[in-house]
Amino acid sequence: MLLVLSACVAPDADTGGLALPILPDAPVGEVRAAEDASTSATAIRTLPEQWSDVPIVIGAGPSGLTAAMDLGDTLVLEAADVVGGRARYAGGFLFLVGTEEQAALGIEDGPALAEADWEALTGAPPTDATRAFLAATDGVRDRLVGMGLTFTLQRPSPASRALREHGPTTSGRGLVDALAANLPAGVEVRVSTPVRGLVFVDGAVAGVRTDDGWIGADTVVIASGGFMDRADLVQLHTGWSDGGWRMGTTYGDVAADGSALDWAADARLGTANLGAIGTYRDLLALPGADGTAIQLASSAGLPWVWVDTTGTRFIDESATWSVLLSGFVQARSNVWAVTTRESIEAAVSEADLPFLVEGDGWRCADDWEALGTDLGVDAAALVETMATVDTIRARTAFDALGRPSTSFSMRAGTPCAFRPGSVAAKNFGGLAVDDDGRVLDAAGAVVPGLWAVGEAAGMGVPGMGGAWGFDGSLSAVLWSGWRTAAAIRTGP
Repeated sequence: MLLVLSACVAPDADTGGLALPILPDAPVGEVRAAEDASTSATAIRTLPEQWSDVPIVIGAGPSGLTAAMDLGDTLVLEAADVVGGRARYAGGFLFLVGTEEQAALGIEDGPALAEADWEALTGAPPTDATRAFLAATDGVRDRLVGMGLTFTLQRPSPASRALREHGPTTSGRGLVDALAANLPAGVEVRVSTPVRGLVFVDGAVAGVRTDDGWIGADTVVIASGGFMDRADLVQLHTGWSDGGWRMGTTYGDVAADGSALDWAADARLGTANLGAIGTYRDLLALPGADGTAIQLASSAGLPWVWVDTTGTRFIDESATWSVLLSGFVQARSNVWAVTTRESIEAAVSEADLPFLVEGDGWRCADDWEALGTDLGVDAAALVETMATVDTIRARTAFDALGRPSTSFSMRAGTPCAFRPGSVAAKNFGGLAVDDDGRVLDAAGAVVPGLWAVGEAAGMGVPGMGGAWGFDGSLSAVLWSGWRTAAAIRTGP
């Protein structure tokens, strides 16, 4: 059963009764001048069309659902026509430590071990928020199991001491359906109701704007997701060049549209760690027919191996769709995906083939030694590396890094190498919040009544995921919703 909130009709503007909304540190004249502007912090003189006596949660993705679950009576506003956000269409993997699934396989793990690994996994040491998250992950798992979910452990990530990625057997859709099914009766979810902005009164949040007017509330939780479907924001905060990267997969109207950052700009809210973008690496950093980086056909398998300055492989290439691998690439100054021209031509679409021009991002040579010299890597080691790869491909040897021999799908031909491009996957920065999820303004002061969770807050707290982020970060999204709901219920 859903709670239906009573709505009051706004009185005539002349009757007033509501203080003129004031943006943090904004002079009254400036706010009045913005009264008719189409900004997310529009000044409004009338009473709201509706008043919510319960918290408003913006977004019904995983963090919005977990926040609403523990807040109880709540109004959840979702822009799409379905709940779950992008997680509904993903694998739903969660980074968890000290779990029963690990123990069943004889894996000894826990928060202390994960903390010791954290810098190698994410490119930055753990923060207090990281420690709080790691200590809570087993509890996240237990709550989900209590909702009927089961998990299997995935392939180990490089540089990790233990299997930590837990995949729900029902995938992401089953996970978000379980969350939605466990919402208490007092939660009302309105789909197809995009929030257009925030309203403030005397520096405190006073509600949200929708297409049907504004809804007043003294507690608002931003759970609107990240900004990975906004090319302008991604490029602004990464400095990536045109044609060297692609957006991740989008799902119709379920988009990470960066609305939280738009509101931050309009209302002078703080932001942090926006350059920490989790990326995947399975394309050429060369512009193709549509002007963006050339995507390699997945049907071609993995027709390359990774080498660094030493001329040797450092990772199982089947981890291409891994935030961690991307971090390794960033940490090593000279990294190439080594293959043959024939392999790449087989993996590139027909439309993109004419754009496959050798240059700084794509080089070929007569043999592996000459290629190594051209790339500035240890040429003799590269020759030895490729000879070893040939034995693995021929199934006469096992790969020391654990990659299956059948996935080495390189074709014989001219030795070549390319610079890996980036696929923007998720952001580990966002609105600046404290360790409980309270939103901070640009000066670092708490904005009364305003909270942020999930990817909108950089997976819970910007900077928690380090410089690169981490695989399975959906667990941090879930945790942040529950953590912030507890802080709201506890009060100041």
